[in-house]
Amino acid sequence: MWSLIPLGVVLFHFGYGQRLLCAEEALRLRLLAQSAERSENYKKAIQLYLAAENKAHTKDLTLRACLKIDAARALILAGGPLEAAEQLDLLLLSHTRKPLPENVVTEAKSTLATALYSAAYALRIETPSPKMWQSEIDEATHLFQDLYRSEIKTNAKTFASLYARNLEASILLARSRKGELASQPLPPAVRTALEQGVASKKNANVE
Repeated sequence: MWSLIPLGVVLFHFGYGQRLLCAEEALRLRLLAQSAERSENYKKAIQLYLAAENKAHTKDLTLRACLKIDAARALILAGGPLEAAEQLDLLLLSHTRKPLPENVVTEAKSTLATALYSAAYALRIETPSPKMWQSEIDEATHLFQDLYRSEIKTNAKTFASLYARNLEASILLARSRKGELASQPLPPAVRTALEQGVASKKNANVE
């Protein structure tokens, strides 16, 4: 029995113990990324979130997914809502093969809806063509609607009012005239997306 103890230590170190060590390093980098995000240094935050994801164990799917969502959120704030939406779409697609906790899926969908809303808002300001923004606002509205319907079925209903406001904002965005939108204060993420030229990025992707 005593001879088996070193074997157990080795197995722990290269198994669950290694996963814990990776998680500790990933979480350390995540805290640095959150600090950079609060300081509005979004590019640094993105780099740190991605570095944290790389440090997380390959089998720690939940932590890696959370870090992907963090990086996407910072990317939205940095003016890249279309890129963030693409990354979140890939994450949710992989979820069909490798299931994630429901709360993580919900956060991914909420962040995706926010990315699409920001992109649609900026595209509406930047271009008059509905073809450039209709799909984004339709998908954002659909996601917020699903999130709201799911949330009101829970006992806590913690995010019900938030999803309701976001749903209302998405519907209003689709119905508002370009002039009305341009006369209103722009959300920071939308303003940054406009500075980055979101329409030209979409045109490049389409071509």
